[in-house]
Amino acid sequence: LVEFGDTTEIFTNPKQKETEDYITGRFG
Repeated sequence: LVEFGDTTEIFTNPKQKETEDYITGRFG
């Protein structure tokens, strides 16, 4: 992942657009 921290926090409140894209399957 692009960011580090609590997994739940990352999935519920991504701090970076890149991470959100990765989670939602738009990464790359």
